[in-house]
Amino acid sequence: MPNSPAHIGRYLLEDEIGRGGAGTVWRARDPLLQREVAIKLLSGPMLGENRDDTQRFLAEARAIARLVHQNIVVLYDYGTEDRRHWLAMQYVKGRSLAKIVSKDGPLSAARTVEIARQILRALRYSHGQHLLHRDVKSSNILIDEDTGMALLGDFGIALMQDSERLTTEGVALGTPEYMSPEQCQGMPLDERSDIYSMGVVLYECLAGKPPFLAEAPLAIAYKHVHEQAPPIHRSELPPALMSILRKSLAKKKEDRYSSAEQMLEALDQLGERNRSPSSGLPVLPAETNLRTGRDRRLVDRRRVEDRRRESRRGEDPDSESGVGGVSHKSLLWIALGVLALVLATFLLVAWFVLFKA
Repeated sequence: MPNSPAHIGRYLLEDEIGRGGAGTVWRARDPLLQREVAIKLLSGPMLGENRDDTQRFLAEARAIARLVHQNIVVLYDYGTEDRRHWLAMQYVKGRSLAKIVSKDGPLSAARTVEIARQILRALRYSHGQHLLHRDVKSSNILIDEDTGMALLGDFGIALMQDSERLTTEGVALGTPEYMSPEQCQGMPLDERSDIYSMGVVLYECLAGKPPFLAEAPLAIAYKHVHEQAPPIHRSELPPALMSILRKSLAKKKEDRYSSAEQMLEALDQLGERNRSPSSGLPVLPAETNLRTGRDRRLVDRRRVEDRRRESRRGEDPDSESGVGGVSHKSLLWIALGVLALVLATFLLVAWFVLFKA
């Protein structure tokens, strides 16, 4: 295991599963809780050389650890050892979106929209916690192979809004292919920067590669600031989806969606229109909408519980009549009363006849 300790903190490092400019990612074992975790060893400019850098890192790590959302990779633990910062995160069994697109090619419009909706829900939540991601990219989006759920990970360079930057002022952190124009220029960021990066991911899913590529990072940054994304030549893509893509990739942040919520609403409306077969829009499977499926299951569960309670009270849950809402049990008692009245009348008449005779 070159250039890495056999363990860090209480975690036993097993296999290196990823490597990037911000550090390396390892599959590791937590012997205390007996579970697999992912360990990210941070390196380069993230490290810092003084106590203030370390304190800011720990403060932001505490904020990230409070993020609890079904589409966000959970941060379990963090620390510093031998002047190296590390993060212990949820291990997701599956592939990154980058590997899926690289191997399988461009995704269908329906699959692209569903992944984007899930990641936008994650961004809506993190932005609500005043936390920008700053490095939204396909390699930071993991697809669980068992559930198909998309999870946004690697908040390692996330920036707390209204807080000091973790690195020296003017140093732009992020991945050049996915950075917003203002991020490339070292300008102040808000959630619209993450929206731009989400637009780059959307483009990559549909085109098979990011819109701007070059050998030098500065050349990529120049394209983000000055050039328009090349058109995607796929006639089956809905015009409404391409309109959403163009708006998210606007050079001026004022021309983009103002929030993850607004972009999510646009994609939700796109999904609603697919109910018309002639619309030419992608058909999004109902089962992929996790929130709708969960709500439906809750309704079904409540109906079963109501039926059980009625059965325990001795009532027939299906006994309501269509006439005035009167139950079959009530009708039975009425019939018995009428029968008793007829029988009493018959006996009275018989007694009268016999008495007269």
